[in-house]
Amino acid sequence: MQVTHVTLVDAWERLCAVRSLRFSAKSNDRKSGWDGTGTGTVRVAVTADSTVTFTERGTWEVDSGRQLDFNNIYRWTFDWDAGAIRLEHLRHNPNGPVFLLDLAPTDETTFESVSPHRCGADVYAATVRFGNNSVDMRWRVKGPKKRSVICCMYEI
Repeated sequence: MQVTHVTLVDAWERLCAVRSLRFSAKSNDRKSGWDGTGTGTVRVAVTADSTVTFTERGTWEVDSGRQLDFNNIYRWTFDWDAGAIRLEHLRHNPNGPVFLLDLAPTDETTFESVSPHRCGADVYAATVRFGNNSVDMRWRVKGPKKRSVICCMYEI
C-alpha cells in the first residue's frame, strides 16, 4: 500500500489527543483469572517531533470481582519516512524500553503489526484503528496455554 503523510499525521494528532482508556480482556481459559474490564486515565507527553509517551493509570476489575490497580508507560515513535509507528513498553525506564511492535498501515485508518511480538512461548499481534474520537487497539495473544483478546479503547 502506498502510505500518505496524511495517514500518519492523522494518527499522530489522535494519539496526542488521547485522555483516557477503557479495555476488556477475554481468554479461552476462564481459570486464568485475567478476564475483566478496566478504565483509566492517560497522560500524554510529546517528547520529540516523532515521539508520544502514554502514562496510563487506572483500575482493572477481573470477572471474579477483584480490583487491581495498573500503571503502564508506552512510547509511540513515528518513522515518517518509512510510514510506520513503533510501540515500546517503558516497563523499567525510558532508557531500557521493551520493543513490542512496529505497526504499518493497511488502509487509511488501520495499522497492523508488521511481525508479532514474542514473549516466551506467547505471540502478541495488534491492530490499531484510528477513529474520529478514539484509538482502538486490539491485541491477540496466542501461546501453548493462551488464546486471549485484549481490546483497548483510547478515548479522545
